[in-house]
Amino acid sequence: MRESDLDTYAYNLLDEVRTVADVNDCDPQEAFAGLVLEQLAGDGLTEDPTVVRFRDHGIEVSGYGVSSDDRSLDLFVTSYSPRADDAHKINRAEIETMFRRLENFVARSLSGALARKDPSSEVTGLIQTVVDRFPRVDRVRFALITNARNVMREPPPPLQLEGRTVSREVWDLRRLANWTVSGSRAEPIVAEFSTGLPCLGTPSTTEDYSVLLAIVPGTDLADLYARHGARLLELNVRSFLQVRGAVNAGMQRTLRDHPERFLAYNNGIAATASAVDFDEETPGRPPRIRRIHDLQIVNGGQTTASIHHARRTTDVSAVLVQMKLTVVSPDQLDEIVPRISAYSNTQNRVTASDLKANVGFHVDVERIMRTLWAPPGPVHDNDTHWFYERARGQYANALAAEVTRSRQKVFKAINPPDQKFTKSELAKYEASWTMHPQQVCLGAEKNFTLFSAWLDRQNLTVDKDYCRRLVAKAILFRRTDKLVARQNFGGYKANIVTYTVAKIVHATGARIDLDRIWREQNLPPALTDAVTELAVLVQKIITSPPEGSTHVGEWTKKDACWDAVRDLDWTLPPALDAELLPSETDTADDAHRFRTGDWQNLETWGTVTGTFDHQQRAAVRDVAHALAHGNIPAGKQMRVAAELMDLARDRGFRPAWPETPGGGLPGGAR
Repeated sequence: MRESDLDTYAYNLLDEVRTVADVNDCDPQEAFAGLVLEQLAGDGLTEDPTVVRFRDHGIEVSGYGVSSDDRSLDLFVTSYSPRADDAHKINRAEIETMFRRLENFVARSLSGALARKDPSSEVTGLIQTVVDRFPRVDRVRFALITNARNVMREPPPPLQLEGRTVSREVWDLRRLANWTVSGSRAEPIVAEFSTGLPCLGTPSTTEDYSVLLAIVPGTDLADLYARHGARLLELNVRSFLQVRGAVNAGMQRTLRDHPERFLAYNNGIAATASAVDFDEETPGRPPRIRRIHDLQIVNGGQTTASIHHARRTTDVSAVLVQMKLTVVSPDQLDEIVPRISAYSNTQNRVTASDLKANVGFHVDVERIMRTLWAPPGPVHDNDTHWFYERARGQYANALAAEVTRSRQKVFKAINPPDQKFTKSELAKYEASWTMHPQQVCLGAEKNFTLFSAWLDRQNLTVDKDYCRRLVAKAILFRRTDKLVARQNFGGYKANIVTYTVAKIVHATGARIDLDRIWREQNLPPALTDAVTELAVLVQKIITSPPEGSTHVGEWTKKDACWDAVRDLDWTLPPALDAELLPSETDTADDAHRFRTGDWQNLETWGTVTGTFDHQQRAAVRDVAHALAHGNIPAGKQMRVAAELMDLARDRGFRPAWPETPGGGLPGGAR
């Protein structure tokens, strides 16, 4: 990257951090940490990251990420300064000092020197996570992330801590810029095979791609997964495995009892690459793959993960896996690779809809948002756009396309940075509005995956009305974030925010006037007061997990936590009630709050349990029938069904959004 481009990226990063800090009402250090950790997770470089900033004598930590399969524990420390000049550098001594502070945090956590009694502290949750996970994960990684320029020539070597090898990485300004400035995918994976992989080429088809067939030793595949983790899996496959991440029992049995038969029993993997290096040809011997560039597994993620897990307790040296490797022209990677992923079949019968990226929905939202003018509000006194960033880097690219400073100033006035939102944020707003805060607490990427699965089952019409109300939900969420931040609860702000939004939607029957929020670009006074009051009650519940439960962060991911918040005793203030829409006008939102199958399951539940009579079952059935045919139920009909839904939920019925694991009916009915 040219120095001029690096300078531009540095200044843009400062602007983005300032914007995030303003939107989330937090300090720049926290904004920087949250920004980069979310991007790392989006590219599979870590999983479910959480920002937890703690600094004391000789110790410091900024956040952590834990893989759902106990494969890795990542600990982060960040160093941010509001500087963009090329003199802003970080040297070896400073890097070693930062890593030493992170090392001290882990050592003191493991020794018990940092034990805390306050369960509502996010630091307590982090310490407990370190104590629980450090001894049993496969890999521990320290990462220093900074907006300074690293002058250290060699990467820092691993260190030994409590008998474990800990890898260390530095993400400086240049590495961040190379990774993000063009909205490109994560740093490419280059897989090395020291002894080479025998392969067979197929007849050439087009200039866009070629195909190779090879046999990969199971140990090599396990090593690749141990080294690169979820980054090895193409995004759609990675997202799918997060939803259905249980390791296949049949594969484990074969790996344990008959590893030499794995090649015969297993369908193998499909992978893509941008280029392949071969050994020099030897007469009479087939070509051997020495190196694969831009390796991504687009089919067979379950196979790869299974072999990796089995190696903990089983000898996999006899395991062989067949691989179909599609070598794709670099300029066709972004188009062809997702299609290969979507069209491939797996042992778990993943359908095309399972792996679909909902491209049409997001493209429609982007298209409408680019032309939809938002009225002036308390922040901006002129008409503006809310900029939907469907792909990372779109906003920066659009800004860079305005070649003069004056034109860039106009662009920012029309597209304010604080009105930019991403796909993961959209999913967070919608999941909070549809009352699934426990899902939001799973992390940005997992929530987006579950939202996408839900979206596949909906019959949403993306038009200007939908986009106006989407912006209103964004304003509700972001304003709630600021109101919660000002109460200085001391931790778990993100969890409190999503639960507070979900509770206010539940308490009002989703009768919040989203059109008014859009017109005013702000929350009405009574709603603002109610959110402030509710946040206090919500905070007490989510920071008081049941005895014997895991720490607060894990508690907020459970259905039981939402049950406790949903059922808290809170009376709707008269001033807020006066601001709400009449029940009749919100039929569509009430109907679509649950999917068609939920209403069908409710009818079955009412029959099996004997709770509903014939007329009640008919009312629920009529709602399900109307939604299945793309119609909006009548207001009276919907009110009756909604009351029955509330009654059923009080008696244990649980709508399945997303689908109930195992495919059974919610609420215990079968």
